Amino acid sequence: MAKVRNKNFLTEEEKDLFDGLTADEIAEFNQDLDEKDEDLLPAGLRGEDQTTKDPTGPFDREKLMTYLKDEAVSQPDLQDPHYVPFEKKTRGRVFKKKEKSKTTTPLLPDDLSDVLDAASEDDLLELAAVLGIHGMLTQKQSETADEDKTWDSLKGSGLRKYKGGITKATKVKEYTDNEAVNELDMEEALAKLKAGDETLEELNLNNHQEVTEDILMDIVEHLKNNTSLKKLHLANTQMKDHIGEELAEALKSNTTLEILNLESNFLKAESVMALLKVIEVNESLKELKLANQYNKIGHKAEQAMAKSLAKNTTILRFGYNFDSRGPRHTCNKYVMRNNDIDRQKRQEAKRQNGN
Repeated sequence: MAKVRNKNFLTEEEKDLFDGLTADEIAEFNQDLDEKDEDLLPAGLRGEDQTTKDPTGPFDREKLMTYLKDEAVSQPDLQDPHYVPFEKKTRGRVFKKKEKSKTTTPLLPDDLSDVLDAASEDDLLELAAVLGIHGMLTQKQSETADEDKTWDSLKGSGLRKYKGGITKATKVKEYTDNEAVNELDMEEALAKLKAGDETLEELNLNNHQEVTEDILMDIVEHLKNNTSLKKLHLANTQMKDHIGEELAEALKSNTTLEILNLESNFLKAESVMALLKVIEVNESLKELKLANQYNKIGHKAEQAMAKSLAKNTTILRFGYNFDSRGPRHTCNKYVMRNNDIDRQKRQEAKRQNGN
């Protein structure tokens, strides 16, 4: 290995010069000699450190903000040489719509115009019926004008005569108020039911204020052996779930009830499924309403409805607000099937009676 000899890089004069430098001068000298422009150094370390200066005075943020505001207010705004203040006035020409001369051409010949001017109200209604202008006719007149007999009568006999009158609105059909108070004599109706009165074919206790659980249980108990009651309405009677299950048991032995309304009660899924299980074997019930229950029935009970209706062929109307689309379509399909079966039975009965 070659021996490395110490060499003096500085002369005696240069050494004396460096020995006479202060610490600040040496630091400044080192900054000039250091190679700061390196790619591997962070950007903040490539330049001269200028953060070692002494503060010029205390910093007060509030005073600085006040100074900036005062400085901004004291400076006058620069005026744009092209600035024009807004003046509310009409600029340009005002648009005026050109008036076109209208030439009135008669729609009808003079002789027909004179005839229509002299026609009475009855004549105009007759003409409206022939031309199909139903807006001038009453409901009955419009229906009469659409019949084939109307057009046959016009041949060779002139205009068909209609009763004079103006177009009037059709009277709206009146529906029963769901919140109306039921004024049925409870004692008399229950006495007929318990006695098995054959004249009692309908029992309507909808919205009755005197209905209690004991009364509902009596009705259910006497329904088992009843042979005359065909319509039973128990909507909005606060029927609980256990009464619904007892009613399902009563329907197993009842063979005359055709319409059962249990809407707006407190039935749960258990009692609803029990009622639906009964309609699989019950052949007298034609209408069953279970909509608007306080408790949610659930998807499982809705599927049970569809399965029970698939086995039933007598239910013609089924009232329930489905939450699931599948069971709703399935139940509608089976109800339509039952209506078609009932229609075929009626047609067959007419044929037999005709023969």
